[in-house]
Amino acid sequence: MLHSKILLKITGSIAAYKTGTLISKLIQEGCEVQTVATKSALEFIGPGTLEGLTGNPVLSDVFETGRMMDHIRLTKWADITILAPASANTLNQMAAGIGDSPVTALFLAHDWAKPYVIAPAMNTKMLNHPATKRSLKTLQKWGAHILPTASGYLACGDEGKGKMIEPDIIFEHIKTQLKHTPIKSLSILITYGGTQESIDGVRYLKNMSTGKTGGAIAKYFIKNGHSVTCLHAVDLLCPDGAENSIPFLGFSDLEKTINKCLKTNSFDAIIHCAAVSDYSPVSLITGKKQFSTPVSKKISSVSSITLELMVNPKLVDIFKSHPTSNNAILVAFKFTSNSGKDDTKSLVKKLFNHSQADIIVHNDLAMRVDSEQKHFQIYSQLFSVEIVNTAVELAEKLEENFLIKTEESHVS
Repeated sequence: MLHSKILLKITGSIAAYKTGTLISKLIQEGCEVQTVATKSALEFIGPGTLEGLTGNPVLSDVFETGRMMDHIRLTKWADITILAPASANTLNQMAAGIGDSPVTALFLAHDWAKPYVIAPAMNTKMLNHPATKRSLKTLQKWGAHILPTASGYLACGDEGKGKMIEPDIIFEHIKTQLKHTPIKSLSILITYGGTQESIDGVRYLKNMSTGKTGGAIAKYFIKNGHSVTCLHAVDLLCPDGAENSIPFLGFSDLEKTINKCLKTNSFDAIIHCAAVSDYSPVSLITGKKQFSTPVSKKISSVSSITLELMVNPKLVDIFKSHPTSNNAILVAFKFTSNSGKDDTKSLVKKLFNHSQADIIVHNDLAMRVDSEQKHFQIYSQLFSVEIVNTAVELAEKLEENFLIKTEESHVS
């Protein structure tokens, strides 16, 4: 956090007095702080106080002589932007795209590769108003990090939610955001969820994938400002803020989607977390009749059914063989069920050989807790192993690896 450049924006709220404490903590940490305030904010905390704490004059007039381009300059300068306190009026203006003050103009010019943190402060009824709720949802979808409010005695005399959280808590959020702010924004393709192989009009084959690991990884990379394309199973959602969200159904659908995606995009990294069916139905026999699958209508359940399955090729092998993605960092997943150590190493080695993956993540069904996968083993091509316990920790390690590798490639 040392030497970080902080853009602190303040709006009209009684909680504005708390920003003095926040600024003091940031300065003590070695940060450079530039404050921007609405005119109503300066009714609660004076410009002399803010300038005295930061050593920098307060920006409060978008037309101030010599500072008319600060809404562009400061967004380039800052490592992170904090809006605290954030009033209902300003939040609703921002969500509506209004830029008639330095605070809102700076928001319109914000560089979304950098974090934007909002600490709301208002009366409970204002917080619960449909307009405010919609605005907060919109801002979050655009990439802003919305901090919770505290409950308690409000300045108006009411009790309830809407108090700005304490400066110490905001300070910790800033430290976390700066810690995870990437050196550069990466373009990442993530596949996740299980394929569904249709049998007839109502039946299909499906594996045990929940898609939770891939979804958590996608959410992490989106939150950290990367450009993420999600190829996800039709029964799963894509986290807000993704560059592209493309659902898939079965094996052939996913294969076509991957090829189309690789033809039209260039990625720095590919995380192939999708649980792809090893088999697809070819035909079925019921009674004395044989049908090609999928059958368009429901097959009667009077007679037993015999299914013929064909082996599917390995979709993970597509990526390194495709001209637009052969230089991308490829992460492949090997999922096993109660696999021993020797079996796991053999399976991982085999996957490295045919996929040419740069990293392989192994996880086992035995380590699934309440439908959430735990305990991931990360293998490099040197066969060194690193172990993490959660999907978020896994995403952190992958991001660290991606950034190192992309920096090395630029140097070379």
